[in-house]
Amino acid sequence: MADAAEAELSPARARTRRPSAPLTRREQRRAELLEAALRVIRRGEGRVAMEDIAAEAGISRPILYRHFGDATGLYGAVADDFCQELLHRLRRSIREVPPGRDLLRRQIITYLRFLAEDPEVYRYLNRQMPTERVRALTHHSGFSRLMADSTAEHLRTAGWGRRMSVAGADLFVGGLEAAASRWVEEPTCTADELADRLTAVLWNGFIYGGMPRRVEGVP
Repeated sequence: MADAAEAELSPARARTRRPSAPLTRREQRRAELLEAALRVIRRGEGRVAMEDIAAEAGISRPILYRHFGDATGLYGAVADDFCQELLHRLRRSIREVPPGRDLLRRQIITYLRFLAEDPEVYRYLNRQMPTERVRALTHHSGFSRLMADSTAEHLRTAGWGRRMSVAGADLFVGGLEAAASRWVEEPTCTADELADRLTAVLWNGFIYGGMPRRVEGVP
């Protein structure tokens, strides 16, 4: 079972977003340096230093600092790239699947497969957050807050009260992040198997926690 799960942890996700407008020369250069940083991170050789990235890009550290400021700025650029791609995929699934249990599972499997595509970047974001970077007051990351807000809105539409919907959404996102983090480090099952388990637990929690039993799109 573990072998099948580990096979899913393939490197280097494919970018599905495309820039809405042509990049300036400086923006293009910054994007190239970010790709160099991602190559270093994806090698999974331990803590990533600015000099490692400069060497990978074939430039001096001052040039790298000119584009990102410092390690905190570089971390922010990596986090933004990672989160924006994930949000793009999650929003696409919302457009493709009607509200209900099927959408819940689609969101979970999208999240898990995304982490499986880029586990070293996910580890970098979890383990190497600069001490100078301001942490969010709520939720582990910006994308998890957006996921929770979106989930809460759906629960309100389904008939939950405002406070109940926020609590349910926070539980969903927090539990998903915790389970996914363990799975990335200890892949004892496939993404589909974990998605089935999490969907059953979370959906039953939604139903018995206050969601009306008859919701459009729910079997």
